[in-house]
Amino acid sequence: MEPPAAEPGGGTMRRGLSTLAAVMACASLTGCAARDADAEVRALVAAAERAAEARDTGFFRDVVAESYADTRGNGRDEIIDLVRGFFFLNTSLEVINRIDEIVLAGDEAATVTLQTAVLGRSAGRGVLGVDADLYAIELELVRQGSAWRIIGADASPVLR
Repeated sequence: MEPPAAEPGGGTMRRGLSTLAAVMACASLTGCAARDADAEVRALVAAAERAAEARDTGFFRDVVAESYADTRGNGRDEIIDLVRGFFFLNTSLEVINRIDEIVLAGDEAATVTLQTAVLGRSAGRGVLGVDADLYAIELELVRQGSAWRIIGADASPVLR
């Protein structure tokens, strides 16, 4: 196959670059293709895992909705304070999530059931300075604008 003939003024190159730019712009917008809510929710859970390991309170401040309420009576401010305290007590964290189920209610709401293993390290904790727990978690999510937000959560230890 022969390469396309060059056009005066570099037209072939311009068309190629403009096509590439259009594809990149489309990929960055949610309106160009059908949303894949399941993939977006999985990406959020993966991002939360990385943020917890980085002890990034700001991530959780952004992802927890103003309307957050859980079964223990916590609102958004209380849950952010709990996250901040957990990060303060643990000098390092390892987190592993396993999603058991994602139930979508259209493209705007989801319930995620997952198991999360958390290994926290800090000075003065046991012989090795390590504490590990396994939690069963259910998250309630809604889409606000283009982002998913947590509006409720229930977590209980699986092993003690």
